[in-house]
Amino acid sequence: MFGFETASGGDEVFHRERPHLLAVAFRLLGSDADAQDVVQEAWIRYLRADVDGVENLPAWLTTVVTRLCLDLLRRSREVLQEPADMPEPADPVGGPEEVALLAGGLSEAIAILLDQLTPPQRVALILHDVFGTPFDEVAHVLGTTPGSAKKLASRARARVRPASAADADPGAARHVVAAFLKAAQQGDIDGLVEVLHPEVTRTADPQALPPGAELRVRGARTVVDETRALRANARQARVVSINGRPGIAVMADRGPRIALLFRIAAGRIVHYDVVGDPARLARLHITD
Repeated sequence: MFGFETASGGDEVFHRERPHLLAVAFRLLGSDADAQDVVQEAWIRYLRADVDGVENLPAWLTTVVTRLCLDLLRRSREVLQEPADMPEPADPVGGPEEVALLAGGLSEAIAILLDQLTPPQRVALILHDVFGTPFDEVAHVLGTTPGSAKKLASRARARVRPASAADADPGAARHVVAAFLKAAQQGDIDGLVEVLHPEVTRTADPQALPPGAELRVRGARTVVDETRALRANARQARVVSINGRPGIAVMADRGPRIALLFRIAAGRIVHYDVVGDPARLARLHITD
């Protein structure tokens, strides 16, 4: 798609980083098509740029993609400006790790909340809380100071967290997650339908899916069909605790290869996010 005609080191880096760049763009924009367009534009800009002196090409590419997303967000809505010296609000219950579970999933409710943020707030929140980007790098992307970038993320966190729906209690949620995994491992259609909300949504990082798979799908039937097709992966998975909440992980020798984060309401899964991006996986605390 991107036409990697040469085998230069930079081209190899772009090819290796492309899934991460897609993940960043998708989380920022909420649209698979827009994310693909942004990464393609980043490829064109890379080809035109003199990157021989760039010490950290992955970071440079992430900056290009993020700024393209920022421009797109600014064009798509009226920008709400806030003074840079505005006092930083106290974070509500839960910090970046908890918000990462919310914003990382891009469920319908969270997507609506993210749309209420200014573009800089959205960039600061997603880059730092979801992908673990240090605030000095976030500041470079936004053209501001690390302190201002931290304030932007904190304000965004304060807006997103209070309006999010509470999960079921951990015991009940773990039972639902375990039932989902058991049904997936056995190819039990009825069992899957029983634990899925009819309008369930699934989002995923590109690294966690087969090539060409949709980053976002909706509906129990679609999720059931996909889960049955990926039954082999389910056999290698187990129920775990992810940042204190029930989830599913497929483990490798050096840590998790894939993790599933769930949102549950009234005993059914309303959304789950399949994490395969190494930067996101590194921020998850997974225990049995």
